[in-house]
Amino acid sequence: MTKLQAIYKDLQKAFGRLEETLTWKPTIPNQDATIQRFEFTFELAWKLMNIILRENGIEAYGPKNTFREAAKLKLIDDPKIWFDFLKQRNLTVHTYKEEIARKVYKKAKEFIPYVKNLIKKTSTYL
Repeated sequence: MTKLQAIYKDLQKAFGRLEETLTWKPTIPNQDATIQRFEFTFELAWKLMNIILRENGIEAYGPKNTFREAAKLKLIDDPKIWFDFLKQRNLTVHTYKEEIARKVYKKAKEFIPYVKNLIKKTSTYL
C-alpha cells in the first residue's frame, strides 16, 4: 500500500467516525469527541492533498499553501473555506474555552460536505 493509499484509507475511517459523532446527542462529552475527530479528519485531509500535490510535482509547504495549490488542481473548490476550517482547528489546538468549542462543533458539521467531496475527487489519484 502506498502512502497515498494509506492516508486516503485513514481519512475515510476518520471521516466516518466524525460523521458518527454528529449523530449523537449534543452533550458536552459528545461535543468534545466531535471536535477531536474534526481535528484528526482535518489533518488527514490536508496531508492527503499535500501528498497528491507532491506526486504531481507541486511543492506546497503548510496547510494554506496546500489549499491554494489543491484548488488549482481541482481537488477542492475554494481554498478560503478551508482556511476557515484551519482557523477553527487552530483554535481548538491551542486553547479550550466553552464558547470556542461550541463554534468549532458547529463548524465540524459544516465540514462534512467538503470532506466528502475531497474523498470523491481524490479517489481518482489512487
